[in-house]
Amino acid sequence: MSRYKNPWILILLIITGVVLGGLIASSLGSTLPLLSYGPEPLGLNNFQVNLGIIYINLTFLVHINVANLIGLLLAVLIFKRL
Repeated sequence: MSRYKNPWILILLIITGVVLGGLIASSLGSTLPLLSYGPEPLGLNNFQVNLGIIYINLTFLVHINVANLIGLLLAVLIFKRL
């Protein structure tokens, strides 16, 4: 018998895991520098569109570190246990 797992629960768990991982990295990053280790921010930096009437300036950056990845992994493991 297979159980139906709602994908929205997975998305909610992933977002929660990544946010909590980021909070842990920012609070414990000075004592455990391994948690805040990661590459430079990834994404779009100052994407500008000028349509004459409308001017749009967007920035979308993602800061990935070890604590975020641990939170992501724990979120997926918790979802599999449900």
